Amino acid sequence: MAKKISEDTEVKLDLKTIAILVGGAISLASMWFTLEGEIQDLNNKINNFGSEEFVQKMEFQLKDELVRSTIIQIEKSTDVLKEDILDNKQSIKELEDKVYKR
Repeated sequence: MAKKISEDTEVKLDLKTIAILVGGAISLASMWFTLEGEIQDLNNKINNFGSEEFVQKMEFQLKDELVRSTIIQIEKSTDVLKEDILDNKQSIKELEDKVYKR
């Protein structure tokens, strides 16, 4: 049989459970207000710079990061190619020495 909840219903919770519920509620509230503040900060930045200027700055920053990372990758690959070329030159020189000594 189902029990009805009314004003006379007794709820028994230990102190640990109450502390967990209060802590959870506080953490949810603080997370909510933090997110609200960050959203408001971004809105202020967009409004202060103007949306076009904000987008241009972000676009420039992202393109700059992309170009820098591409340059670093190219430098790494050219270093490997330089090593390979030096190895090949050395091998060719050794082969030439063997051929011309006979």
